[in-house]
Amino acid sequence: MLIFKVVRSPDGESRSYAIGQLSIQRAAVWVLERYYTEFPIYNPYLERLPVSKSGRKQSSFKFYEVDGGVSGSVQSRGGSGDRAVITTQTRRRDSSHNERFYEEYDYERRVRKRRARLITAAEEAFAHIKRLHSEIDSTPNPGPMDPMEAAQAVFPSMARALQKYLRVTRQQPRHSVESILNRLARCLAQDAAPRAFLEPFFVTSPVLSNEKERQKRSHHWALVCEGELPSRPLANGCEFQLRQGEVALLCTVYHLPHFHLTEQLAHPKSNKFLLRLNSETSV
Repeated sequence: MLIFKVVRSPDGESRSYAIGQLSIQRAAVWVLERYYTEFPIYNPYLERLPVSKSGRKQSSFKFYEVDGGVSGSVQSRGGSGDRAVITTQTRRRDSSHNERFYEEYDYERRVRKRRARLITAAEEAFAHIKRLHSEIDSTPNPGPMDPMEAAQAVFPSMARALQKYLRVTRQQPRHSVESILNRLARCLAQDAAPRAFLEPFFVTSPVLSNEKERQKRSHHWALVCEGELPSRPLANGCEFQLRQGEVALLCTVYHLPHFHLTEQLAHPKSNKFLLRLNSETSV
């Protein structure tokens, strides 16, 4: 039995699997099947989060050469100026991890805020819909609507909250207005709860839940083996890659260790206990 570790580049998402003896080619197909059914969707836009204004600031030191001379005093001032610039750049580099921490913290806070607003808006929109169980119920109403008409009627009340959430989570390219309306109509027809309607926006897995991936009839990947023939069986330490555009699956194989089990019998007389009391024990 072998352990198969798959790491996706560039976001670092990883999974580990137990696998039997297969060839590298067959293992590559097996990995892709697991990738499309278990890995979350890769969102390249999340890798480029906006940088705060403090991170884009230039150096606050400006140096001007007034007389253009090369005297010793000017050279000394230039040397001290260079040292000041180097010191400023070093300090900025040392504080970059703090800026990154606060940027990610602020981003997570905004996502939670948009998520809460979207859930509230969806619940309020669904509360305006009432299913008609018979023709008698529809007599006092101006006119019953089919699921698509009902979806088009209630969608504007949650459209703004949904748009802001998709914008902050960088999911706008994956969800069109038409696909959102179709899903809303299906959820209304099936009496689904608001959170069931919002599931595709909150849960980003598996990869095949992405509509664009499902529309492709075939997916092309490149198998990269360095120093290994693809027809050879998997072995301990075997490594290969699967590439598709900017996405790469880095695969590494390890052997499962051998386990030696020994039996230990529990003596029935050993299951007896004494209570130790002292002045500080409260019983």
